[in-house]
Amino acid sequence: MRELDQKILLQLIKDSEQPVTKIAKKVGASRQTVAKKIEQFKAEGVIASLTARLNPEKFGLGTKAYILLHEDPRGKLRRRNEAAIKQFHQVTEFYRLFGRYSAVLEVLVRDSKELTKLVKRIHGLKGVRETETFIVHSTVKDEPEAPYVKILKSKS
Repeated sequence: MRELDQKILLQLIKDSEQPVTKIAKKVGASRQTVAKKIEQFKAEGVIASLTARLNPEKFGLGTKAYILLHEDPRGKLRRRNEAAIKQFHQVTEFYRLFGRYSAVLEVLVRDSKELTKLVKRIHGLKGVRETETFIVHSTVKDEPEAPYVKILKSKS
């Protein structure tokens, strides 16, 4: 990755809403070059999206939790569960795991009552043997872009 590409990406991580002209000035390139690079990054999948990160509490979603699933190992059941769980609006992230548990879900809900209802729905899925739920007490760090910043800065 070229140094200019790295500089543009770092600027987008810092503030994806800043005008292309401002980015161009900061990285020492023309507006057209920066605009073309951003479109290229999108086309190549380097940039997955430029979206706003919303504050869950402002929407009444005061409880974040992680639910670990232990499921029957049969692929057909797991695929069926994946399709069902992907439809639960409270599930923000869903990852398959190696190890004791087969999956972990990150969920955002209004309160413990809604969390309890969601866990019961998950238990109602065929092949779900057990779950373990961890309710987030407080957020110490929430910087999903940090590894990218480190990589981009170390290359320049």
